[in-house]
Amino acid sequence: MKGDINDAIVELWNTYFANDEEVYAPLFYKDLKRGGLLFVGMNPSFSIQGFSRSLKGSKYEGMDPKDFYLWKSVRQDLSRVSACADIERMSHTTYTSYFGVLRDIAKEVGLDWEHVDLFLYRETNQASFESRIFSKGKLNDFAKDQLSLFRRIVGSINPKVIVINNARGSKIVQEYLKDGLVYDSELGCHLLKVGDSRVPIFFTSMLSGQRSLDVHSRERLVWHIKKVLD
Repeated sequence: MKGDINDAIVELWNTYFANDEEVYAPLFYKDLKRGGLLFVGMNPSFSIQGFSRSLKGSKYEGMDPKDFYLWKSVRQDLSRVSACADIERMSHTTYTSYFGVLRDIAKEVGLDWEHVDLFLYRETNQASFESRIFSKGKLNDFAKDQLSLFRRIVGSINPKVIVINNARGSKIVQEYLKDGLVYDSELGCHLLKVGDSRVPIFFTSMLSGQRSLDVHSRERLVWHIKKVLD
């Protein structure tokens, strides 16, 4: 699946950004872990400081992210796709201010974990990002094509539980993937159709950062996930 989905991502970026000199390469994936707890963010950020911290001590240390991640450069040298995916996988260990909380929650519920994003476009400023995916208040074709890829990725991972850890992302999933959603009143959560199964899905806000979920709400989330798994 890894190669197939990354090939599809390359094709998508070539479709929308063939002549764009400024856009960055999208998020690519490596060795996605199946059958555990899947966290879903909104989109990958692009932080020079974040890259510097994540890449320190690695073979990529000193790399200039602004140059390395330009799509026009990646398009001309597709070997960078593998490097981008490798860096992303590394960040799950090194970028502890974000991924550390996810790792702790997964440990509490007793599952291995994976993280993907709804959208693949790299942008830290939320307003700038949303201008890329919304047209007149509705998701545009670019955004919908990314959601189709997201569905493929989730199907491949086949998780036991999904947590959408972004308030805006939660709203988008509820609105645009509602054909696959049902609410289970006994479990107290939604179920998302993934292949032939219904997977428990929890909608919440950020789990780290200044606007993150408070500690008590996080405790209730962990309790709820464990209850549903039982």
